[in-house]
Amino acid sequence: MRRDGIEVAKGRMKFKCPKISHTSGCISCTCENPCSNVKYGRTVHLVLKDNLRLFNNPPRSSKEWKLEYNARTSAERSNKREKLDFKLEDDRHRSTKMWYCRLYHILMLQHLDAWDLPSEVTPQKLILDVA
Repeated sequence: MRRDGIEVAKGRMKFKCPKISHTSGCISCTCENPCSNVKYGRTVHLVLKDNLRLFNNPPRSSKEWKLEYNARTSAERSNKREKLDFKLEDDRHRSTKMWYCRLYHILMLQHLDAWDLPSEVTPQKLILDVA
C-alpha cells in the first residue's frame, strides 16, 4: 500500500493500492488481479491515535521528518552539554537569580565553543575552576 495523505479532521492516514494509474485524467487500477471492485482501487484508513510511533506525521522517510529529527537531536545535544559537561545541576543555589546567572554564562560558553576559537584555556576549564 502507498501513502495517500492524511485526513486531519478525522485523525487518520490514508493508504491506497500502489498500482493505481492516472492516465488521461482517468483513475484506474492496473493490477492483474484487482484487490477491489472500485475503480480507485483498495483504500485503507489507519487511525493515528492507535500507534503514534508507527503511524506518524510526517512519515519517517520524508525530508520533513529528517529536518524535524535533526532539530530535535540538536536540542538534545545542547541540553546534554549544559547539564553534563558544564555541570549545571551539580551546584545547589537557593536563588533563581544564581541559576539564571550560571545558565547565562554556560550559554555564552556554548556560543564561544560554536565559534571554535583556539585558546590556551578552554571555556569548560574556566567554568569548572569557578564552580
